[in-house]
Amino acid sequence: MLAFGVVAGLCTIAGIGAYTYSEVRRLRDEQTAISERNRKDSLQLLRIQNDLASLAVLMRDMADGTEPYPLHGWQPAFDRVRQDLNEATRLEQALAPSVREPAQQHRLVDSLAAYWADVARMFEVSRTTEAEARAVVRSSLIPQHRAIDGLVSRFLVANNQAQEEAARANRAVYDRVGQQILLLVSGLLVVTGALGLWMVASNRRAFREVADLNAQLRTLSWRMLRVQEDVQRSLSRELHDDFGQIVTAIGTLLGRARRHVAGEAALASELEHVRSIAQQSLDRIRSRSQWLHPGVLDDFGLARALEGCVEQFQRQTGIRTHLATSGPLDRIREDCAIHVYRIVQEALSNAARHSGSPEAWVRIDCRAGDLQLDVEDHGSGIAPAAPAAGAVRGMGMVSMRERAELIGGELHVAPADGGGTVVRLHVPGCLAPAPATEVA
Repeated sequence: MLAFGVVAGLCTIAGIGAYTYSEVRRLRDEQTAISERNRKDSLQLLRIQNDLASLAVLMRDMADGTEPYPLHGWQPAFDRVRQDLNEATRLEQALAPSVREPAQQHRLVDSLAAYWADVARMFEVSRTTEAEARAVVRSSLIPQHRAIDGLVSRFLVANNQAQEEAARANRAVYDRVGQQILLLVSGLLVVTGALGLWMVASNRRAFREVADLNAQLRTLSWRMLRVQEDVQRSLSRELHDDFGQIVTAIGTLLGRARRHVAGEAALASELEHVRSIAQQSLDRIRSRSQWLHPGVLDDFGLARALEGCVEQFQRQTGIRTHLATSGPLDRIREDCAIHVYRIVQEALSNAARHSGSPEAWVRIDCRAGDLQLDVEDHGSGIAPAAPAAGAVRGMGMVSMRERAELIGGELHVAPADGGGTVVRLHVPGCLAPAPATEVA
């Protein structure tokens, strides 16, 4: 259903986009064609006006007689202007807008033809009588020139009006398209809103189900951690109390037997060897018992337990480990202390496996009821690991985070200031209530 909603939304948006694109492109092409044609036609009209202005200057100089040239000497200049004017008129006829009446176009052509005929007649007369030729310029050519210039000006005004009408038509089309787009967008908003509400409701149901499953999994994980600690505590006590005492008794009996056979060196040596094995087994049982559950934590508190943990870690790995404690660690709740101890164990184990650092630091501080723990190394830092190592390391991180959440704390793993990695744990309100003072 979610996929259907997404597809419907995408199809609606695609339809609106295609329609808008086609309409805007059509408007662009029409406006561009009209504007380009009017622009080119106006340029040719301006070219014609420029040629007419040149003719006006020539006729003024001819009529005034200020130049020391015979009138027929102006004919090459008129011929050059005529050639350019004919070319501009031909191009203007091809670009003339459709709103211009053909009679107006023919009037311009006929006026120019009559003008050039009078110019030719004027130059013929100038070869015999220049005064009469100047009279032709004043009486005939100049009025015709003004009429042609006025006609060209009207053409330019008509072009501007056509451009304005085209702009108004384009604005009307834009307004219509805008209204249609608003209607389509309104429909899209309605459809998208309905689909969005439906998707939100579906996602909320799905999220609630996932949250319930996560809560169940977290509860199961916390219970497993509790059961694990209980089982490890039971096994630790059994190893320490039962098997430890049995192996201790065996070592004691072997020592007594060795003293009884002091005269037999070979048998005494064998018995001493067996007693040494029994002592090694006892040491390993005590070490395993301490790993399963630190009995010193129950008897002497978190500070002494961390001292033993750090000492054992340093002895087993050769990594110099520094422990700094402050605050009333002996008042930390029992259920909180064991998880803090396990987090320190796992963080040091990760440092030994992944960091390559020759030193490690464990700093724990308890003030105002809050516990702050930092386990830091100056090794290789946080880096992508191999799949196998990453899986083990990831499970350790998951275990530390689960334990932190179980006691209401927050655990963060970040790069250390001096390079390497720091595992930081903050647990608020971890102290047990102070014992009530007895009143005599």
